[in-house]
Amino acid sequence: MERLEHANLVVKDIQPSIDFLLTAFPQWQVRGEGESQWAGQARNWAHIGDDDYYLTLNDGAEGDNRDLRGITPGLAHLGFVVDDVDDLKKRLTAKGYAIDIEGRQQPYRKTVYFIDPSGFQFEFMQYLSEAGELKNQYGGESGDLIKHGKSASHFNSEVFIKNLYQSVDTKNVEYLKDVISDSIIFRIGNNPSLMEKPAVLEANASFFKSIKSMTHDITMTWQDGDYIGCHGQVHYIRLDGSEMSAEFSTTLKVHQHKITEYWVFADLSML
Repeated sequence: MERLEHANLVVKDIQPSIDFLLTAFPQWQVRGEGESQWAGQARNWAHIGDDDYYLTLNDGAEGDNRDLRGITPGLAHLGFVVDDVDDLKKRLTAKGYAIDIEGRQQPYRKTVYFIDPSGFQFEFMQYLSEAGELKNQYGGESGDLIKHGKSASHFNSEVFIKNLYQSVDTKNVEYLKDVISDSIIFRIGNNPSLMEKPAVLEANASFFKSIKSMTHDITMTWQDGDYIGCHGQVHYIRLDGSEMSAEFSTTLKVHQHKITEYWVFADLSML
């Protein structure tokens, strides 16, 4: 029996796409990974899927993915059949992935499209009939095709910020490592700006050790293109058990679910 077993994709960074795929398909796993050579350069690879089907991801890509609204050659989207489209939508949007397109109403199937952090579009389809002539019916749609976003950078900023500050409050440097871009500008308060990812992670880890605990209460979030932000109040407990609160405001620039600019404005002089 002939069947399509896998597709092979080249991305800039493997992990964001792995996170997307394992959220969409919790039953999948990283079934293999390693290193290889391509065009004279070392690169990492990973197979994500089940025992029968998988996607190959290779890192080291240069440049941007094709414009999905344009007419240049290349991959348009990958299509997957799922048991419950509504459940999948809830899983992905809860993690901050935004719906790209919702398909038109059709009596025998439901479809939704997402764009992963690497810029690939995924179609997820649920068939509402097992009869071939019905589930494969051409035509019969009604209503409008709903287009939500233009690129993978359109996402749920409120969820992204909430997850970020949950990781900060639990002093989770590993989470920061996943969401901070290799090319980043970071500054907190009146401290000097940092422009190297290792330095940013070291600065956060050092700050986490300087206090006993902290809690951020976010009162407002906003988004303007690739820039998102929030306002609120942060409550600190010092190492000696004394407490302090301060107003804070954060502005982030996010590209493909990675923070490239990270500005924190707060008066920490009394901390």
